Amino acid sequence: KICSLAGSFAGHKIKAIGIGAPGIINIQEGFIYYLPNIPGWKNFPLKKILEKRLKIPVVIDNDANVFALAESCLGAGKGKTRSIFLTLGTGLGGAVVINGRLLQTSASAQELGHVPINLKGRLCGCGARGCIETEVGNKYLLKKYKQIKKNCPEGIEIKDLYHKALKGEREALKVWKDFSKALGKFLGGMINIFNPEVIIFGGGVSGAFNFFKPFVYKAIKEQAMWPNLKDLKLQKARLKDAGIIGAGLLARASCN
Repeated sequence: KICSLAGSFAGHKIKAIGIGAPGIINIQEGFIYYLPNIPGWKNFPLKKILEKRLKIPVVIDNDANVFALAESCLGAGKGKTRSIFLTLGTGLGGAVVINGRLLQTSASAQELGHVPINLKGRLCGCGARGCIETEVGNKYLLKKYKQIKKNCPEGIEIKDLYHKALKGEREALKVWKDFSKALGKFLGGMINIFNPEVIIFGGGVSGAFNFFKPFVYKAIKEQAMWPNLKDLKLQKARLKDAGIIGAGLLARASCN
């Protein structure tokens, strides 16, 4: 599909292709070690294969990293010195920007979603147990709702869970409050480490940001050291398709 899409731009001179992938990646080699929530992508040399077929430079990074790149340059994190970025969706992606620079390692990401908060918790897609992702990922939220809700309707989605909570449904409220407590406790720890000015939320679950924000902040206050909270702001991402924009910025930077 990527090759087909590139072919549809045959009338233009494509200088590079940028890709954000949801997992652990060797950035220099563009090699995907594995994607915790998508089976089949293990030890896959995506950069090498695409460059061979397309004859175009390809750069690959973690999807949360390219999301953070876009939001820090053009969105809610612009002008901030210290920021934490979260993508809340199937799992929990995370990135940290300090002094305008994305923290990076040889394996592409600060895997914030795989920080353990419950040593006897659920099995995570990464293979470990009790990761924060297992408390806040949308598939875990829906599973929890189905466990506590009698006669749960088929095909329920996160947005439905959000609307049910807004209407005051007890089971939906419990799921969101448990989500907020876990996320807030986790973020309290991240705040004590990085002392961010802002935490920026993106991804599908962030559609409920205005609803869960006060619950999350309450849990943060119970966990974080108070001097680190003086200037802290919680914000929703501003850009539509920030991950795609960030991948484009990544590709453009590779051409300089």
